[in-house]
Amino acid sequence: MSDSEPSIGIDLGTTNSAVATATDGLMRIIERASGQRLIPSMVGIRPDGTRVVGEEARQLAETFPENVAYATKRFMGQRWTPELAAKARTTWPFAIAAGPNDDIRIKIAGQTMPVTQIAAMVLSELRSDAQAHFGREVRQAVITVPAAFTDAQRQATKEAAAIAGLEVARLINEPTAAAIAYGLAESFKGTVVVFDLGGGTFDVSVLDIRDGVFSVVATGGDPFFGGEDFDGVLVQWLLSHLTDGPTRERVMHDKAALQRLKGLAEQAKKAISTVERSRISAVLVPDAKGRGVVLESMLTRDFFERLVRPKTEHCLAIVEKVLTDAKLDAEHVDAVLLVGGMTRVPLLRQLVSERFKKVPSAAVNPDEAVALGAAVHAAELVSQRKSTLLLDVVGSTLSVGILGGGVKPLIAKNSSLPCTAKELFNPGRAGQTTARVSVLQGESARADENTLLGELTLTGLSGQFRADSELEVTFELGTDGLLSVSVVDRQTGHKEAARLVARTDLSPQELERLKQKEAEHQAAAPIVPLDDREKQRLVRRALHQLIVSLRGVHKDIRAAALDTGDRDARDVTEALARQIVDAERVEASGSLDEVLATTTSLRDLLSRLTDAPLGQ
Repeated sequence: MSDSEPSIGIDLGTTNSAVATATDGLMRIIERASGQRLIPSMVGIRPDGTRVVGEEARQLAETFPENVAYATKRFMGQRWTPELAAKARTTWPFAIAAGPNDDIRIKIAGQTMPVTQIAAMVLSELRSDAQAHFGREVRQAVITVPAAFTDAQRQATKEAAAIAGLEVARLINEPTAAAIAYGLAESFKGTVVVFDLGGGTFDVSVLDIRDGVFSVVATGGDPFFGGEDFDGVLVQWLLSHLTDGPTRERVMHDKAALQRLKGLAEQAKKAISTVERSRISAVLVPDAKGRGVVLESMLTRDFFERLVRPKTEHCLAIVEKVLTDAKLDAEHVDAVLLVGGMTRVPLLRQLVSERFKKVPSAAVNPDEAVALGAAVHAAELVSQRKSTLLLDVVGSTLSVGILGGGVKPLIAKNSSLPCTAKELFNPGRAGQTTARVSVLQGESARADENTLLGELTLTGLSGQFRADSELEVTFELGTDGLLSVSVVDRQTGHKEAARLVARTDLSPQELERLKQKEAEHQAAAPIVPLDDREKQRLVRRALHQLIVSLRGVHKDIRAAALDTGDRDARDVTEALARQIVDAERVEASGSLDEVLATTTSLRDLLSRLTDAPLGQ
């Protein structure tokens, strides 16, 4: 890799994604042509067959929800099962199908696509933004993944990158990337806990940061848990307001209505992060008499916190497990870093603060920390400066299945990466000519309670007795967490080494076809002139300044409402909070038209509230 070759860090998120770069230790998010710093991780197909990604896909979902795929990170590297397909029918407006290798395919707008192709479309958008920023081709990237991602999920991420035309310099865990950004931003030295709760995944990591060395001590998490689960609780609560059985059934089977409910739930959740209550009002599908079903409710912060208590307890249980694995007491933690949009929820911040007896750091934007840290590491790898050193660990124990349904661990959880382990085994019985090696991931002592990563079969064993055949099994785990396994008969020297069959890799032919298709799409994409990009960024920054001003007014009115108990002031406070939440979403990922309309609206609102005209 050339010293002058540009490099990027990518946070490929469940809900939103971001791309960043780092030069001489200075980190920055690469904005989109319209100034957005985040891109919704959504892909849609318009009725005319046009592909849209990001904010345009989010808008499409409001009218054609079955044409849009989102939160597909949860399917990366997974195998299709009837149970998963049934869950998808009740959870997402799109359907899933099985591919030739039992990989998961997403069905939208009459098209069926591998889940890695969906991810590649998001990565392709981020790559295009980076190329517009640098004015040249960009290929080298560090991409982040949840710490608890399996070998198959990591391989699927690399496959998506290949389709998008990217070369993965390294996969790194999301909490580790966030810690890199924090360590550099604050010149921090000590022990830090990273609490990373995103839209669809949850990770907790303990790191020791000293003199440019970022050493992961322990990590844990849940790759199928995140903000989407909190939203799901609210959606079920909203559905409970529909007391008429037939109407509720109609809403539950109407994809557009469910998408509307999901949006309402997310909006209310964000609003009560600022105020104590939020009014929810919507007109849903027609009832049996053709009248629109009106949904009216009030969500208070106190009720929300009681509603999601089991979810927060799940988070804290994982925190305790990671602290135990790290052999660390909470009082010996020097700093706590909150990452992911869900960590803006006051209850979570409160619980984390109480557990560690310190206020979590707000030094790095929780939505951007992961991409920024990945960019720093990408720059290090490309330039080979080696001013920082990353020492990551294994997320789960790796074992071999043995007789009786047990396991023999070869690589323990939280072992330092990269690592290699070897172990000798004998065939299960005398005279056995074939041996099957089951590779497992997980912490249980029982094979059937762990995840089967794959099996290797070694044939041609010739020993008359069990002791005659010694089978040497080798596990090699690289810095990006990808596993290779081999088994050799020490008597004959016969060796078997293969990719793990649990991976859902595409065939070489399909992979090449998708890469070519994506390259053609990138080549045909219009290029936004630099002057236009800068104008759109300035428009978005003007909106940001208005939001800051509105927050100040909101704070003053809220203080007055608390002092006087004035009901009108309290109502104004709640209305302002909702408008601030909407404006922040538009600033982060809204279209240019939305930004302009919101800017005008906020300028008028501030003028009325302050009783003085605002300058242009």
